[in-house]
Amino acid sequence: VGEDAEKRGRIYLPRADMAKFGVTEEQIMSQRLDDNYVALMKYSIDRARMYYDRARRGVPMLAPYSRLPVQASLDCYALILDRIEENGYDNLTKRAYATKWEKLAMIPFSWYRTQDMYKSLPLPWDEPPAEKKSDAAERK
Repeated sequence: VGEDAEKRGRIYLPRADMAKFGVTEEQIMSQRLDDNYVALMKYSIDRARMYYDRARRGVPMLAPYSRLPVQASLDCYALILDRIEENGYDNLTKRAYATKWEKLAMIPFSWYRTQDMYKSLPLPWDEPPAEKKSDAAERK
C-alpha cells in the first residue's frame, strides 16, 4: 500500500472500508501507521482469506492444466498476507513479499494440493478445507 502511495500516488483500498475505520487518504500518502490502519488491515486480511478459501474450493473444478497456477497463486498470496501480519500490519513503510526461492519451494506443495489424494491425505500443517454448509447438511 505504501509503495503504491509513495511511488505512484495511488491508493488501492476501498474508500468505504477506509471511512469505516477512520483512515484517510492523507494518512496513507504520508505513511502514518496507527490503530485505525491496523484494524483496517486486519479486516482486509480476514476478508481476503475468506475469498481465498472460497477460491480454493473451486480449484478442483478447473481444467487440470489450470489448477497448479491458480493454487500456486493462492498459496503465494496467502504467504504475503502472513508477511503483512508479521510486519505488524505495516504495509505502509514495509514491503510484504515472497522471495523467488520461497515461490519455487512452494510449487511442489501447491501441486500436491491440486491432486485427488490431497482430499484424504492433506499436508500436516494445512487446515481442513472449509466446506459449504450445504455439504455438511447433505451428510447428516
